[in-house]
Amino acid sequence: MANMDEHNFIQLLEHVLTPDTSIIKQATGTLRRDYYTKPESLSALLRLLRTHPNPQIRQLAAVEARNLVPKFWAAKDNGSSPIPAGLKPQLRESILQSTIEETNSLVKHSSARVISSMAKIDLPAGEWTDLPGFLVQAASSDRAENREVGVYILFTLIESLEEVVADKWHEFLPLFSRTINDQGSMAVRLNTLLALGKMAESLNSEKHLDGVAAFKEVLPSMVAVLKELVDAGDEEKANSAFEVFQTLLIVDSTLISSHFRDLVQFFSNLASSTNVDDDFRSKAISFLMSCLRYKKMKMQSLKFGEQLTLRALQIVTEFKDLEDADETTPARAALGLLDYLSASLPPSQVVVPLLNILPQYTGSQDPEYRKAAVLALGMCVEGAPDFIATQISSIFPVVLQLLSDPEARVRQAALHTVAQLADDLAEDVGKEHSRLIPALIGLLDSRDGSDTWKAACNAIDAVLVGIDKKDVEAYLPTLMPRLSEMFQRDDLKLKAAAVGGIGSTAHAAKDSFSPYFQAAMGALFPYSLVKDSEDELDLRGVVVDAMGNIAEAVGMQAFTPYVQPLMQSAMDALNLGHPRLRETSFMFFSTMARVYREEFTPFLPNVTQALFQSLEQTETDIDVEIGELAKDIIITSVGAAGTQKVSLGEDIQAEIQPTDVDADDEDDDALWDELNAVNAVALEKEVAAEVIGEVLSHCKEGYLQYLEKTVELLALKAQHPYEGVRKASISTLWRAYATLWQVMQEKGMLKWLPGLPLKVQPSPELVHLGNVVINCTLANWGIETDRQVMIIILKFLILVMLSLHFTCRSCGMMTTFRYTQLTQML
Repeated sequence: MANMDEHNFIQLLEHVLTPDTSIIKQATGTLRRDYYTKPESLSALLRLLRTHPNPQIRQLAAVEARNLVPKFWAAKDNGSSPIPAGLKPQLRESILQSTIEETNSLVKHSSARVISSMAKIDLPAGEWTDLPGFLVQAASSDRAENREVGVYILFTLIESLEEVVADKWHEFLPLFSRTINDQGSMAVRLNTLLALGKMAESLNSEKHLDGVAAFKEVLPSMVAVLKELVDAGDEEKANSAFEVFQTLLIVDSTLISSHFRDLVQFFSNLASSTNVDDDFRSKAISFLMSCLRYKKMKMQSLKFGEQLTLRALQIVTEFKDLEDADETTPARAALGLLDYLSASLPPSQVVVPLLNILPQYTGSQDPEYRKAAVLALGMCVEGAPDFIATQISSIFPVVLQLLSDPEARVRQAALHTVAQLADDLAEDVGKEHSRLIPALIGLLDSRDGSDTWKAACNAIDAVLVGIDKKDVEAYLPTLMPRLSEMFQRDDLKLKAAAVGGIGSTAHAAKDSFSPYFQAAMGALFPYSLVKDSEDELDLRGVVVDAMGNIAEAVGMQAFTPYVQPLMQSAMDALNLGHPRLRETSFMFFSTMARVYREEFTPFLPNVTQALFQSLEQTETDIDVEIGELAKDIIITSVGAAGTQKVSLGEDIQAEIQPTDVDADDEDDDALWDELNAVNAVALEKEVAAEVIGEVLSHCKEGYLQYLEKTVELLALKAQHPYEGVRKASISTLWRAYATLWQVMQEKGMLKWLPGLPLKVQPSPELVHLGNVVINCTLANWGIETDRQVMIIILKFLILVMLSLHFTCRSCGMMTTFRYTQLTQML
């Protein structure tokens, strides 16, 4: 410590623990600048871990030491580490001794992670080879404290060195088979469970056959530990144990295959037990949903569907508050499980048992059972819409009956189910409008209160989508006054629901909405500017969306006085920090483009700037990585000759090479996580790409000056990790090509004539843009590794070809641009 002032060093650490943020900031800056740049600081921190009386200082020392280990413990390019080799044995001994002697559990665990960070460097380098043996010995000690810390350090070691430890399973699994049953310490049993969970991530049935067999033997004891924690009501420890079992669903399947039925049964029983804490029950249901996600075929073959459906239905009877969507309860989780069940398993295992027991529940004297029945029915619609559609004649009378149930909470639940049915079976539900709409209007007239009125407005919003214009006209005189009355109430969420209903009414009624146009716009317009709370921003988004529907209903001439202020409002909303409002603004741009077509061109500078900025947002390191992978895509200018943009240059490089996303083995796990994560920015990019397609295809020639930038961005986003962005990007590229062809035909280019050789040659710019579109499509297909994503994209490509049938006939696109390659893909 010759080059450091030990007293000042400790004083700075104490300052970090003060409640004064300015002192903390200054102390942290000094530590980083004057101390943590020197290897002696690591030695000092390890010493404090053993000697300082304040546990908070020891905890801080452990955290900082763990951060410094990679910097000072590892050997540098010259073969030596900043910490002298002769000092390392002493420091290793010190950290081991201080960890074993530590009485504070938080410090003990942090100190254990310092040891694992040092071992992560030492063991692969052939150093500290006696550590595993020392830990096994500690874990076998007569003292429970030593066993606890020994197993926990082994857990952190396995966590840091998974692959290295996997080959040493024979050293650890015999130990863990004993410590998982340690009767003297729950901490030892839990630490063993955590260690086994981490070991499971590395065991492989091809490489470690005996290890897998040994793991299977210990699995029942792992379940016993979880059960004991649940029975004890120890939430923190039980949560860690639940995470282990979630992990077991995504590791080598042979590890749990022989016990899978018992695991599902255990978690099913746990979920149904009303004597267990609600949080534990919800986590058990989450495990069952993960089983359906990761072990779908296994669940189907074991025929768990009926049992889980009926148990979930029973749990739903506990449902209390329909509107508190943020609270996780067993009943709400059970509804999610029903959704998963109906989507994952055949109707014979889920929907049929539900329909069979439905009369028993709907005829019950207990309103909670009637409510559960109708809620469960609604949750199964999205998962099995085709089958539900075949049963609608028997289902609909039940729903209609429950809409007039004596209990308001049952009526409210039935309204939610009507909305779900209409969302997925619009035409089928729409056919029942003569009985359904009067019932919904009647509930708007009821005294049930705000929650029921909101649900009724939402149901009207959904149902009107499937009703023909001529039928909607008959309901306008009674429907519009009631929706307007709901909008006048103070509840902002009720206002939003009413606005949604007004927007759908306009969409369904089309020009028949004109008599209500001025009054509706006068009432709605002020709310296109509100921004003082989250609820106001939500309302603002719904209002703008409804105004878009109204614009399409009444046409551009009537709507023109509102266009400029509403476009400004939509542009302003982009900067209010509300993701949903940003997407609503984008959708409003597309609606205005559809209504005003070429006359929307004056708005394009600001609109395209906003959409391009959205596509250019950085999400994660993956976004940067994809950018690097696609950096060779060079797009020169695009546009029809004689229009605002000149043609593509001859030197265009439109070849997009398929990307091997698994090239770097070390990043497999991180890349997998990124490919499966959908964040808000990615969802916004999907909307932006779709909106660009709408805008360019309706503005046509007016958009061509922005086409170059559009193609550059979308060619890049065609390789985005989220499939929604990829599909939207490729779709818009195809629309861009079709739009450019149409513009050029309008400028005098001859129409395509059938037959080979080609009788009409497309212009060079069309050929080059076509190459970009085809190459993006082919490259996108070539890099997919996820089966479900490939199925989605395959369906999308078929839809693209069908939707472009007219374009293909008129412009010869498939003949000119590799029809054979596309048909081979399909």
